[in-house]
Amino acid sequence: MNSVSTKKLVLNGLMIAIVFLATYFTRIPGPIYPGYINFGDIVIMVAAILLGRGTGLASGAIGSAIADIAAGGMIFAPITFVVKGLEGYIAGVIADSAEKNAHGEARRLAAVVISAAVMVAGYFIAEWLLLPFVDKTFGYTAAIAELVPNLVQGGVSAVAAYVLVSLLDRVGVRKVLN
Repeated sequence: MNSVSTKKLVLNGLMIAIVFLATYFTRIPGPIYPGYINFGDIVIMVAAILLGRGTGLASGAIGSAIADIAAGGMIFAPITFVVKGLEGYIAGVIADSAEKNAHGEARRLAAVVISAAVMVAGYFIAEWLLLPFVDKTFGYTAAIAELVPNLVQGGVSAVAAYVLVSLLDRVGVRKVLN
């Protein structure tokens, strides 16, 4: 049986809270209400790379979904839970293999780029195929309208997360966290 240490539990809770804060307090309204652009993805990617896939999954899913609920975007909360959870999990899986591989920097870069692409694709599919069942203002046109803001959010987040993790690694943060 694999027990969760108190330190890991506290770090997971902290990352969930920081994802919520980064998502909720950096909201920029998107083209389709109640959608918005935010920088919570930066924290999701950093958490996943530094603390692993489980933390990436939990912080992305829970922190982001709670931010959607608090911001009045309840319609997005279940989708956000899945999409952002996958984003964090995938970033963590790819980055974990980077630490055991000679091509660590390239794998870390792949982690942020692929996880950002997962976020963009997840919201595109949800807005196109799932949300029209709940709200008729969604569909293919809405998904296209949200595509560019989601690409910007994903791109900026990937670059910022990569730079931040690189800086944090230089000062030895990973040793303190693990």
